[in-house]
Amino acid sequence: MEAAGFVTHIRDPHPIDPAVAAAMRPFLDHAFGNPSSGHWASTSAKAALENARGQVARLLDCGLDEIVFTSGGSEANNLAIKGTFFALRHKGEHIITVQAEHPAVLGPCRFLERLGGTVTYLPVDGTGRVDPQQVRRAITPRIILISVMHANNEVGTIQPIQEREAS
Repeated sequence: MEAAGFVTHIRDPHPIDPAVAAAMRPFLDHAFGNPSSGHWASTSAKAALENARGQVARLLDCGLDEIVFTSGGSEANNLAIKGTFFALRHKGEHIITVQAEHPAVLGPCRFLERLGGTVTYLPVDGTGRVDPQQVRRAITPRIILISVMHANNEVGTIQPIQEREAS
């Protein structure tokens, strides 16, 4: 699909890979127990969830306890940003993000500012990109997190992550 078509139709339903649909089908049709509950209906859902956790852990070469599933992007952003802040606050309180970030990132950053966090909000250019040199210049000894959306689903910008890694 062309980039322009992607941006124009971002809110339209997206086709699901047939293999993904087949893997999900049992849990949409009959095995829909809550995997976190302790009753009989949760057994197959819990087994599938733990199997998926193992697959992701192998793919990322990490431990099972390092894989956390959330209900969506906002929950994941809150967990990552606030979790990093509270876990690393003894090392620093500085976070860097982008002015054009999603509200699910900007909201937790503003919340952490009220708790003593320092957040640098970098501008973007006319195409929605942040300058990698600005990111580098914004880093302080108290930095604990840099949060930049790699691919913006609303305007189609893809950030030059490799350039940031090199700098």
